[in-house]
Parts: sequence; C-alpha cells; structure tokens
Amino acid sequence: MTLWPLTLEITLTFFLASYLLYRYGNWTEHHAGVTVSVFIAWFFSFIVIFILPLDISSTAYRQCIIRANMTFNSSVTDLSVKGLLNLTEAGHVNSSHSLPQVFSNPPVNSSSSSNILPHNSTSFPGNWENSYNKRVNDSCGHPWSYAQQEVLITLWSLVYFSSQLLTWVALPIMQSYSMAGDFTSLGKLRSAFVENAIYYGSFALIFFVILICVMVKSRIGFSEFKAICTTASNTWGLILLVVLLGYGLVDIPRTCRNYSMHGRTLTYLYFKIAKLSGEKIEAESHLDDLLEEINCAFQTISTSNIRFRQYLNEILRKCPPDWRSNVIARYQNLERGAQARGGIAYTEKSLVRMNQAIKKAVQNHHRVLCQWENLINDAIDWEDVSRNQISLTRIFKTTFKKPPPENAILRSIKEKFYTPIEWYWKCVWRGFLFKCISYITTALTIIIVWSELTFSIHSPPLSIFALIFLYFEHQQAYFMMELFSILSIAYFCICTYYTVFKIRIFNYYYLASHHQTDEYSLIFSGMLLCRLTPPLCLNFLNLINLNTGWNQSGDKEKASFTEVIGTLEVLPKLKNGIEIYLPAIMCIFCVLTLLEAGARLKHFMGIEQFIVDDETTTDLVKEGQELLKREKNKRARMVAMTNQQEMRSRDRSFANTSHQSEPTGLPIPSSPGISPKHSTLSGFKDNGKVELLDDVEPIDYSSINAPSENERTTSRSRQPPRNIFDDI
Repeated sequence: MTLWPLTLEITLTFFLASYLLYRYGNWTEHHAGVTVSVFIAWFFSFIVIFILPLDISSTAYRQCIIRANMTFNSSVTDLSVKGLLNLTEAGHVNSSHSLPQVFSNPPVNSSSSSNILPHNSTSFPGNWENSYNKRVNDSCGHPWSYAQQEVLITLWSLVYFSSQLLTWVALPIMQSYSMAGDFTSLGKLRSAFVENAIYYGSFALIFFVILICVMVKSRIGFSEFKAICTTASNTWGLILLVVLLGYGLVDIPRTCRNYSMHGRTLTYLYFKIAKLSGEKIEAESHLDDLLEEINCAFQTISTSNIRFRQYLNEILRKCPPDWRSNVIARYQNLERGAQARGGIAYTEKSLVRMNQAIKKAVQNHHRVLCQWENLINDAIDWEDVSRNQISLTRIFKTTFKKPPPENAILRSIKEKFYTPIEWYWKCVWRGFLFKCISYITTALTIIIVWSELTFSIHSPPLSIFALIFLYFEHQQAYFMMELFSILSIAYFCICTYYTVFKIRIFNYYYLASHHQTDEYSLIFSGMLLCRLTPPLCLNFLNLINLNTGWNQSGDKEKASFTEVIGTLEVLPKLKNGIEIYLPAIMCIFCVLTLLEAGARLKHFMGIEQFIVDDETTTDLVKEGQELLKREKNKRARMVAMTNQQEMRSRDRSFANTSHQSEPTGLPIPSSPGISPKHSTLSGFKDNGKVELLDDVEPIDYSSINAPSENERTTSRSRQPPRNIFDDI
C-alpha cells in the first residue's frame, strides 16, 4: 500500500486553502481565532472535495476484488468436488474429512487490498495461489492512488465531525460575536447566543422530529443518536442544496452565453452600475447619519464619566480614520462648556446599539465600495473591448494605463507573452471561449437533471453518471474515474456557491480579493462550505449508485465516506420522500429560473431587474452610462493631477540641484520652466513661508488679458454671419 497520493493531495489542499485565505482575508488585522477557524473550515471542505474521488476509485477496486473472489471461489469449488470424488474412490482421503473442512473459503475482507486470497489459502497448491493472484490482477488491475479503508474512515471521521462542529456551533457563535456591540467578552457571548436562538431553533425542530420518530420504533443508543444527528444535518443540507442547484444549473450556462456577447455584457454592466449607485448613496448616507450621532455623543458625554468615555473611544476606533482624526482635533480645540448639549441622555444600551450599528455600517460601506470599484473597472475594460474591436493595428489600447506587476518575472512574462496577444484574447478568443463553455455547461446541466430524476432506478441504471462510472469500472480506468469525479464535484460546487453570492438576499456577504474581505463574510463562507459540501458529495454518490443506503440490493461495496456520514436508512419514509420529491423540486426551480420567473416577480414588486426591452431598464442603462462617464472623468483628473505633481517635484529637484551646482552669487541662465525669481542665488530661503511662496508658480496676467492668435481666430469663426442668407 502506498499513501503518497493521499499525502500529496492533502498537502496541495493545505496550500490551496492557505493561498485563498491569504488572498481574501487579512491575517494582520483579523482576529486570530477567526483566521484559524475559517482556515480549518476551508481546508476540511476542500479535503472532502479532492479526496472523495480517491475514495471512489478505491471502493471500485475493492468491489472488483469481491467479484473476482466470488468467481474464483465458484471455479475452485467445482474443481474441489471433482478432485475429492476421485480421491475418495481411490481411497486416498478419509471419509471423516468433510468438504467444507478441506476447502473452507470465507468471503474476502474488503478492508484491505493485501488480503485478497482465500482464508485457508495454505490448503491450496502453489499453482492455485499464483493462478488466483494472476486472475485478480488481470481482472481488477490496481489504482495508482489506492488507500486502505481504515485510513479513509479515520480521515473522514476527523474531517466530517470537526467540520460539523464548526458549522453548527463554533462559526455561528463566532460570527455573531464579531458583530456584537457589547464592550465585554461576556456580553458579546450573551448577545451571540441570543442572536442564534432562532437559528438553532430551526435545526432543533428538525432534530427532535427525527428523534421522536426513531424513539417510537426502537431504543436509542450512541450509534443511533449519532445517526440521527448526521441525518438531520444531511437532510437540511440536501433541502438547501436542491434549491441552490436549481438556480445555478440554469443561470451559469446563461451567464456564459451572455458573456460571449460584448454589447449585451456592456449593457448589463451599465444597469448594474446604476443599481449599485443607489446602494452606494444609501450606504454613505446611513454611515454619515451614524457618524453624526457619534459626534453628538462625543461632545455630550463628560470626560469625568470614564467608563462611557472608554466605550466611546472603542466606538471611535471603528470609524473611518480621517473622520476620527478630525473629530478628535476639533474636540481638543474647543471649550468643554461650548460642546455640552442638553436633552440627550446616553446609556450603556444606547452605546451598545451605536457600536453594533457602526460595525454594520462600516462593513456595508466597505462592501459597496469594493463592488463599485470592481464594477467600474469591468465596465471600463469592456468599453475598451468595444472600442478596440474595430482597430486595424491589432494592439489593445486601454483608457487608463495599468501599473505593471511589481514582480520582475511577472512583468517580463506580461510584456513578452500577454501584451502581443491581448487584443486577440479580449476581442476574439474570449467571446468564443465563453460560448463554448456555455454549450458544455448546458450539456452538463441536462445530464445532471436527468440523473437526479433517475438515480433511484438501479436495475437497469438510467443515471448517466452511473453509466459513466460503470464504464470506467469495467475498463479499470481508475485515473479517469477520479478525474471524472473531481470535475463533476467541482461543477456541483460552482453551481451551488455561485447561487449563494448571486441571490439578492445574500448580497450582504461579499468576498473581495486583495485582503478586502471582512471577518463576517469569511465566517459565512466557511459555514456554507462545511454545511453544503458533505450533502453535495453524498448527492454525487447517489448519482453514480455508489451509496448503498439508496441501493435496495445491498450487495455492493460501501464507500468509506458513506460509512462515516451514514445514510437516511434510519428513517425509510424520509429516505423515500427525499428520493422522490427533492429531484422534482430541483427541476421546478430549474424551470422557474429558465423562465426568469424570479426576476419578473421582483420587477413586479418594484425591485428593478435587468429585463430586455423594458423602459425602466433602458433608463437605468442610460443612467449607468452617465455615471461611468463621470467616474472616467474623475479618474482622468486624478491621473492628470498626479502627473502634474510629479512634474513639479522633478522641476523643483532639478532647480535645487542646479542651485547647489552653480557658484554662489553668479546668475543662472534662465529657462522656459524657471521664473526669474529662481534664476539667481542672491536670495536664500530664510523660513518656511518664503519657501511656500517660492513654490507657487507665477501667473502670466498678460496671457489672461490678451487672447492669443488662435483664440481670436476661433472667436471670429464662431461669430454668426452678418446676413442670414450669406451662406446661400
């Protein structure tokens, strides 16, 4: 047995989770407990996704060994009966030796690949043993990443129960703790438990219903109690999974098809800019109101009230840095008596509410700003694509020059390889690639929907995933089986988690790269990964008919993952209901998403959605164009100011260098960029005021009063004709 493939996959998964957390989180500012818990949640979830294909191929290999052993046993039994009859007739075998005692061959222990010989193999001749090993190797081969069932069960037990503890207990409390407004740790824990009471209540309701149903039928031990817990968690996850999959399976192919059309994508970006602009204004207004309230409290609460002043200082630390500095400076310059305001009484509860409100407001404002910057960048990039499509030079020209990568290797790769093909990628290849992806994802969606509806039929198997798995198993293509499994699970994950951050109700959570994601969104992503990944993988095992809990025959080898998380056999009626109704519910959501029923319903309720040939959508698109134009002008002014400041700094440094290089008292030749005041060294800078005055550029009033020749020509050309019929 070689465990290096399993060790390699776990190591790569560790580095993948570390890189993603480094990219989206901020290890220096976030709490250490949040960083560690989110990393464990991401790491364990990725382990389930990447190690499950290895478990599938190992299970297929053990199943093949069982079939080969059964075939070999039948042939050995036939030969043994004939041999014993001949030996009995010749008198070489005692009649007291029965056939089962001589040729006892119990079933093979499927937990180990090394124990593939019959239990009493010493009773067989050596050529029989060699024949058995050769026949098994020819029939089953050996997977390159085989792992023993005991190892996988230990790994799944650690990963699954740790992730369930995180997603149902630790992470929800930590999420509420991070947003609590209390000023003490005990108060934050109390608020976290109160906030999660409703959330835990919904889970407890499902749990107690299943518990009562089981208690009616049988006694409950530790194994039954563990099965009930896993059943409740998997049931909740499967119900949420079919809803998310029903939306993502349809919307992802449609989104890829829309991205292949440049005009449609740019129009949709204009629409999103107009909608996000309203959210941005609302977030800024709400933050300004809270800051004004904090300013009032800062001016009202007396400095003698030490406890409240400490609470207020903690609130100020969460405010924007520039605003906080201005408030503190203004407070220090004013008299205390002039600041006091009557009629406002602040209590500890009001300060707790203020602290919680400023946390949410700052987080919401930060999220909206990140979305706004990314959306503006995307819109500018797609406008550049539309403008460069008619270019004859085949060189992609951007509106704003992007800074080169800081790494010298990446900068060299971009200049040598990416820059020459950037026009072809953005103007030609990208649209064609998205169109091909839309066709592929559409085919995958049809296959998944058909397999979800038919996976409960095992004889003959109608699920397309089950047929593909059986083909790879018959061909002993274990590597292709693992590749097929990991690609399928990856598409399931994309459809599921794409829906989470696409639906409007989850827009409060946003994952922003470059260390811009807040703690609340990181914890939320970790909860979803831990909560949805096991039911998602269990659903995939159902599609390939490898979950024996759904197999009526029960003669197939059980996957190690199923051995740990269990099945829904504890409640047969619940199993049958989920088997029939959940796929039907998913198909209903797919049809509703295909018809855009949700978008039309929200549009009818007043929540504007992107609907083609709608008057409101057209107005929002035009508004988005104007907003984008303003943002581009603002960025152009900022770039011009930055360039002007750099030029002035270079001119000043050049002038200072010239002053130091010339002899004292001698005149310096004047240049077009230097005024006569700077052309001699007779007057040195005596103080800071003179230095500031010297840095001001002189104003040429003659150029203002007297128009230039070009301006006079332009003004004459703009004058109306003396006679209105002179142009006839």
